[in-house]
Amino acid sequence: MNHPSGESIWGNINTALEIALNIYVIVAKDENGIEREGIMIPKDKAKEVLSDKAISMAEQDGDWLCYGEDIKDVPMYEMLQRRVAACKRMEAKAVEMMEEIRRDGKLRLTDYFGECPPPAQQGKDSPPPVPVRNGIYFVQSGGQDFFAVHEAVADNFMSDMAVAFGNRQGEYLLYDLTTAAVPLFELRQLYEEVADLIVSEDSLLSTLNTNFKTYVLYYNELIQEEAKIPPVNAPASLFLQKQLDRSANEPEHSDFKEDTAQEPYNPGEEAEDFGYEP
Repeated sequence: MNHPSGESIWGNINTALEIALNIYVIVAKDENGIEREGIMIPKDKAKEVLSDKAISMAEQDGDWLCYGEDIKDVPMYEMLQRRVAACKRMEAKAVEMMEEIRRDGKLRLTDYFGECPPPAQQGKDSPPPVPVRNGIYFVQSGGQDFFAVHEAVADNFMSDMAVAFGNRQGEYLLYDLTTAAVPLFELRQLYEEVADLIVSEDSLLSTLNTNFKTYVLYYNELIQEEAKIPPVNAPASLFLQKQLDRSANEPEHSDFKEDTAQEPYNPGEEAEDFGYEP
């Protein structure tokens, strides 16, 4: 539909200015030469920009709804109301984008944004977190060690399935020393400090095949043959120095893990759940 022109209920239209989509402020001159202002909106577009109540107050003129000087504030009010709502949506989106930039900047632009804050201590008697690198720590809770990965690291460099194994605590995902096999496997090629934590690659791969068969199937479906996770005959859950130290103090625990690791890996087995059975 064209801009309003020609005759209107207020006289001949001299000026028509679109102040918002399908909303026109017009200036018309009546038969006495007096200028009058109003707002005109196409009937077929009215429901897109006005409430039913506002529509009911208009005077109809052919294909147009007309609001004279006495009631033109009604469509003006609703137009501004829509603009405020749109601005709020844009502001919320902008804030969300700023938060994402700031979060990711703590990995890539540390001179400007600073580094990721460390995870909170898991209890008043727990030792402070031990840093591996920016956004990656070891923490302890209730005498148990956890591998902690900041959400920015996880979102940028880990698969959705690897993230699903973590227990979210604030901005961090916590993994016990068995589930840590999954994020360690994915992050070891990206960060040298993470690769240095792994004292036995064979044990890491054996742990994945033994405890995380669904993950292995998922991973191997996505990558080329030469990069697939192979079946490995090695003790499981002895890929970190912390595990070796614990195993040295609990020899019967180590024997159990080794027996478990000897079971052959069968990629045709039914996929397990995301969890694991220690």
